[in-house]
Amino acid sequence: MKRARDHVALLVLIGLALAAIPSAHAAPAGRLGAQFRYWAFDDGNDNRNPLVYWIARNYHVQLEVWDYEEGQDQFRPELGVHLFDSRRSAYSAQWRHEKGLERYTLSTEQVLSDHFVGKLAVSALVAADSTDYMWQGGFDYYWGSWSFAGAEVIRDPRGDELWVFPLRARIADEDNDWVQFTVAPASQRTIGWAVDMKYRWLRFGIEQNSRYDFSTRDNIVFTVGAEMFLPKPKE
Repeated sequence: MKRARDHVALLVLIGLALAAIPSAHAAPAGRLGAQFRYWAFDDGNDNRNPLVYWIARNYHVQLEVWDYEEGQDQFRPELGVHLFDSRRSAYSAQWRHEKGLERYTLSTEQVLSDHFVGKLAVSALVAADSTDYMWQGGFDYYWGSWSFAGAEVIRDPRGDELWVFPLRARIADEDNDWVQFTVAPASQRTIGWAVDMKYRWLRFGIEQNSRYDFSTRDNIVFTVGAEMFLPKPKE
């Protein structure tokens, strides 16, 4: 618990430092957020999961802690770099440290038309004695400014090569306040679901599944958070 509290304190300090970046160094506009997620597992080994993140146009940083009732806690830093072409298609490279492995991801989101965006990603899961690969692909259909519906397929080598098929719809207004619904059928497991929403600077969510990280531990996840848009400083 002491180590987990130390990690939480570190998250707070880094979050404050990130908040100071735009005004101190004229960084590009972006979003600063923090969330607390509570994972209620069916075996009682619940997980308290605070995180902070900073998302700019060309990079993002996320820092989070997994603080379990029992067992080894985790500190999970993540860093991503994002580039865009003239069509506004995105090309990303990302690194995340997880328990027992490093995850390296290359992904792209291709603007196919005024309404369709195609997505493809591959992740290398590098452990001490092995490397596995996770594949993900799909598309989103956009209408209005921020509303979209999408479908994906995920193949993960863990859990007897589990396949997951998330279906997602987000209904948003012109201020980008939204509610999002997700249904995620999975091979060899039950159907997961999630409801998430953003209203002004508040974030809320609830999720139920039996395949988190492709395990067999049933859980329900509650999320509450805050997110603010930090505009580019005036010249």
